[in-house]
Formats: sequence, C-alpha cells, structure tokens
Amino acid sequence: MTSSTGADRNAAINAFLAEAGWGGAERRSLGEDASTRRYERVYQGSDVAVLMDAPPAAEGKPSGPDASVQERILAGWNGRTRLAACRVDAFVGVGEHLRSLGLSAPEVIAFDVEQGFALLEDLGDTIYKTEIENGASERELYLAATAALAHVHNAPAPEIVSAAEWRWPILEYDTLALTTGADLFPKWYPAYDEGVAFSGSLQLEFDGIIRALSDHLASLPQVLMLRDYHAENLLWLPERDGLKKVGILDYQDAVRGPAAWDLAMFIQDARRDVSPAVAREVFRGYLALTGNEEESFQRDFDIGGAINALRIIGVFARLVRRDNKPKYEAFLPREWGHLKSSLQNPALKDLKRVLEIAAPQLRDA
Repeated sequence: MTSSTGADRNAAINAFLAEAGWGGAERRSLGEDASTRRYERVYQGSDVAVLMDAPPAAEGKPSGPDASVQERILAGWNGRTRLAACRVDAFVGVGEHLRSLGLSAPEVIAFDVEQGFALLEDLGDTIYKTEIENGASERELYLAATAALAHVHNAPAPEIVSAAEWRWPILEYDTLALTTGADLFPKWYPAYDEGVAFSGSLQLEFDGIIRALSDHLASLPQVLMLRDYHAENLLWLPERDGLKKVGILDYQDAVRGPAAWDLAMFIQDARRDVSPAVAREVFRGYLALTGNEEESFQRDFDIGGAINALRIIGVFARLVRRDNKPKYEAFLPREWGHLKSSLQNPALKDLKRVLEIAAPQLRDA
C-alpha cells in the first residue's frame, strides 16, 4: 500500500501538473539519481515532458553566502560542501544561464520551489555513455562537450541566477568544500580495506597537505564550475546545431571555482574509461579554446583530480561498506588509477609520500 506521505506527495504532483496544464497526463517513472531527486516522464497526447520531484525536506538545507565556516559545519554536509540540496530554484536558475549562453539545458515548463517540483523539456535518452557504447564516435562527442564546457568557462561566472521571482547565489567552491570532500578518504576507506591506515600523526600531515592544496585551488580565477560534468550527465543531440548538440543535465550544484576541476571530472570519469588519445585531444583542445597555459593548468588539473579521486574513493567505499551497495566496488580500480596518475605531478609529491605510507598499493605508482 502507498503510505499517507507517498499519497500526499502523489496528490501534490497531480495538482502541480494540472496547474501547469498537464492535468491527467500519464506518468512513468524514470527512477532516481544519486541524490534524493526522482524523475518521471509524463505524456499528454503527443507531448512529452520530464517531471523532477525534489522534496525540500529530504535533505539538509544549503548554507547561504553569508554563513560562517562554523555555521556551515553545523549545518551538515550540504552546508560544508556548497550543495544546493533539493532547491529547484538552483536548477532553474543555472539552466536559464546555460541557455542564455546558447547551450542545451532543458527548457522549464513550470516549477514550484516550495514544493520541489519542476516540469522540464524532455531531451531524450541519448546519454553520452550509452551512445558511445552503442557505437557513436567517442572523439566527436567528447570534443563537442569540450567546446561546450570551454564556452561556459569563457563566459563571466554569475554571482546570482534567477528563477522568476527567486534568486539563487552561485557560491564559491572554497577550502572548506574541497577539504570536506577529500576527508572522506581517510574517514571511510580504511573501514573498507584494512590494509589502509592513518595514524594520528599521519592524519594530521594529510590534513595539512590537503588544506594547502585546497587553498591553492580556491585562490585560482573562478569560472562557473558545473561540478558534475561527465558522460552520464551529457546527452548527444545531433539534430541540433553547434554547441547545442550537447545536452547538459544535473547542474544545480554549480559553483564558482577553478576551471581545472570540471575538465578533470570530465576526463577522469568514475564510470567509464576515456581512451588516452581522446583524453589528450580534449585537454589540448580545451587549452586552445580557453587560452590557459599548459604547465600551470596541468598542475591544477592534477591537484583537482587527486582531491576529487580521494573524495570519490571515499564515497564508493562508504556506499559498499555502510550502505551495502556492492555495485560501487567495480568503480574503485578506475578511481585508484586516476589518483595514481594525478600523483605523478611534482606539485603533489608531499601528498604522494603520505598516501604511499597510508595505502601501500600506491607505492608502485
């Protein structure tokens, strides 16, 4: 039986759809993503749209730009890491900004911030990862997405985006957010693998190194950092022209931060291997499109890549050990490979030394 809470939510969805002019539409579940959001495809005659259901009470509230470090720590994960949680106005506002740049983010048909609903243009199912697995050209798709990303980064990063009367601040991806992510590695990986251990002094040394690297990234020029730019959040839309061939999803957590983070996330994908030749061409193509200097950008790419790999390894270890989701174990070797690759940069020699003590499997890096 449907719980009363579920029944109430379902009734609220139907009322929202009716007010948007989609009353009586057929609804089919598209499942959930890695957050508390879930999606449905809705059909009304020949028209099709996507419903995003993001219950505001399902997650802790995000912290605003004026929150102190202590207030953010007390607020919990979303406050520390600058996540938008279930704020529909963040999704709508960032999407509007991307469309203003001539990019393909879903058009918004209707939204309700207080209830956590949005009715969106249906961009289809042509996810990059699946399209490449089905024979599409990895090079063509990745170079198109590189051009779209460079276009976002070349535009001024907004401090505020708008969703009708709502305003959403684009926060800085600062030292607290960066260190909080990296801290997941010593917190959760030793529970997954007893061969990895951080003594008290080693933990303190790790913390100091991560903070210094995070301070460096936080001091770099800021772009609109989309944060989760990878092959499962991109759609191939070949019927569109130019940059609009790349459909962009899952951007509500966008922040102002270093450009190298997005490119590292894109090339060092947790869920698929990007061929080395394509990865090199993407990196060089991005530099050509943005004018970044190669040596310093490679340093920042590797620092961001290492911090992100530590974060993801910690997340996957937690999902396996605490949440009993063994499927994430299959992704760990790929992320260890990304970490090893990043640690070859001389700028990371201190982090490499500490991690080789804590995690002996890195010594052959």
